Amino acid sequence: MSDCLGKTLGGRYEVREVIGTGGMAVVYKAYDTVLHRFVAIKILKEEFAADNEFRKRFNNEAQAVAKLSHNNIVSIYDVSQDHSEAEYIVMELCEGVTLKDYLRKKHHLSWQETVYFAQQVARALDHAHSRGIIHQDIKPQNIMLLRDGTAKVMDFGIASFANSQETKKVSEAIGSVHYISPEQAKGIKVDYRTDLYSLGVVMYEMLTGTMPFRGDTAVAVVMQHINTVPPKPSELVPNIPPAMNEIVMHAMCANAAQRYGSAMELLNDLERIRSNPNLYLNYTNRASSATQAIRYDDEEQVTQLIRGIPEAIDANDGYEGYAEDEDDAYEYDSPRQKKSSSGKGVLALGLIALVAVAVFALWAVLSGGANVKLTVPEFVGMNYYDEIEGTKYEKQFEIKVEKAAIENEDDYDDGEVMMQDPEEGTKVDRGTKVSLVIASLDGEAEDIPDEEELEEPEEEEELVSIPSVSGDSYDDAASALKALGLKVSREEENSDSVEKDHVISSSPSSGEEVKKGSTVVLTVSTGPKEEKVSVPSLSGMTQNQAAAALKKVGLSLGSVSQEESDEPTGTVIGQSVSAGSEVNKGSSVDITLAAEPPEYEPEEPVEEETPSGSVGFTKDGGTTYINVSLPSDRDSVNVRVSVAGNALYDSAVNCNRSSFTVHASYSGTERVQVTMDGTTIYDGDYDFGA
Repeated sequence: MSDCLGKTLGGRYEVREVIGTGGMAVVYKAYDTVLHRFVAIKILKEEFAADNEFRKRFNNEAQAVAKLSHNNIVSIYDVSQDHSEAEYIVMELCEGVTLKDYLRKKHHLSWQETVYFAQQVARALDHAHSRGIIHQDIKPQNIMLLRDGTAKVMDFGIASFANSQETKKVSEAIGSVHYISPEQAKGIKVDYRTDLYSLGVVMYEMLTGTMPFRGDTAVAVVMQHINTVPPKPSELVPNIPPAMNEIVMHAMCANAAQRYGSAMELLNDLERIRSNPNLYLNYTNRASSATQAIRYDDEEQVTQLIRGIPEAIDANDGYEGYAEDEDDAYEYDSPRQKKSSSGKGVLALGLIALVAVAVFALWAVLSGGANVKLTVPEFVGMNYYDEIEGTKYEKQFEIKVEKAAIENEDDYDDGEVMMQDPEEGTKVDRGTKVSLVIASLDGEAEDIPDEEELEEPEEEEELVSIPSVSGDSYDDAASALKALGLKVSREEENSDSVEKDHVISSSPSSGEEVKKGSTVVLTVSTGPKEEKVSVPSLSGMTQNQAAAALKKVGLSLGSVSQEESDEPTGTVIGQSVSAGSEVNKGSSVDITLAAEPPEYEPEEPVEEETPSGSVGFTKDGGTTYINVSLPSDRDSVNVRVSVAGNALYDSAVNCNRSSFTVHASYSGTERVQVTMDGTTIYDGDYDFGA
């Protein structure tokens, strides 16, 4: 569905990049041009869009989640209206990692962290169940962890409405095989408790770093869900409280009647153990005794038990929320995907007799089938003669053995595997050749391949198409590129058309393909280029002259203050920016004017007596003199004079004289405030005249 990149869906959603791919759909990051936010859009793949069955399942997700509104459930904003376009669902964009990715990094979680995430999922399920919605595919891949620790359940693609189910109407087992409930596997009617079973498996995996049931085929795993009791988590990882074992095993009880009855019951127990790790529960002894374990690799037993399954299990049915499930040890192509365009294949499958299904499933177990994938185990360290030769491994793989002569028996045991190819964890087809180099203490050695021959061939470098990020903020653009596995470098330049801190261009440019891990250089706008001007010398000028000189070069006059000086009164004796300095055009410069007390008696004085002194006003043309009398019983005082909130003077004054004068050039009525050592001696309006 890469052809959707760059398109605008619904007249408002600009598709930017792929962020996940599943079996049925592709998830893109898109920009909503109406609400100006990023969203996730899940688009049904073209090969399924023409099929009513798949479209029904796809639209079922929108119907299901549209009924839900909860902090721990990914919200749905919109669905496709014009069916001439692609079928899509617009969802909340969650920035974070899946619980599966988190587990890959940490291997397993502490019981406290397990409780923290499980409680959030339980709250989400409680809300969904209260609205009649059963999720049916709870697994770590469908739980998104945000940066603030919030867990959000997503992908309701196979959700069902509880009140719409009928007994025996569920003709196919759906869900992910490692997390599927026994009732889902059997294809019988399910209720809310199926989600609690799956959550129990997820808790088991969080606590131990492994799934409770593993096998070489999907059928083998399903048989264990139905018939096997796994070891308690504390048997694999020590220091897990006994009550935590009880909670997990009670949720995973194969008999739904002996399982938790609701998500709220489970949530309550999680809250209790969070507060009291020594909590005593006794679920296991009451619930698990009836379950009998079977050997999942015993082909005869599997043959007998498989008759209880209505349809072969599809290990990767459905689709992932934001990412593929890469952890299944095998992959089946869904039988529903192998139908003719007329849709008759689905109808035929629904009518297959149980005997025919059993034959198909048995064929899958014995021969592997064309679609079965196996995970190569870790052979290194095993003894070939005791643990590999004549075992199931020789049925699964073509084992080729090379001997290496070993002189010192302390280094290796005879027959111990020293090297293997392919490496442990590699997914291969059944029957793939696996080369082993084993130790030989009898001096016998065969041709041993070089290490280079055992190394896996280098994979072709994955190419990534550079998305269009021009006009995006740098943070959004960098995030989009890093999500594709690319590195980001930043360069800056001025731009009159691109907003500051937004991307002007990228190198390589949009649409070019580069190797994953390559560096993309983003050129980011610093805004329009600011013109610099030189500050003139204002010394000796009057206030009006200084203002004119600044205006001439594109600057403005800032605040004006005065201080006593021997220089001519009213002339500039100081400026806030030195002459000759380069500043941005439009900046302001403050000045200080020379002032001295008047030598004549003030005319028409206006005084207001205060305990600390008095204030008088005298006018001379356009200048007003504010006269402050000083106390005779002090050596000095701090005088502050402000007009209209602007401080004209704020400093210490020697009291060896009777008064102190400040010049003020204002017009109209303004508020005048005078304080002496912090005490207000005048606060009132004064008319400075025209």
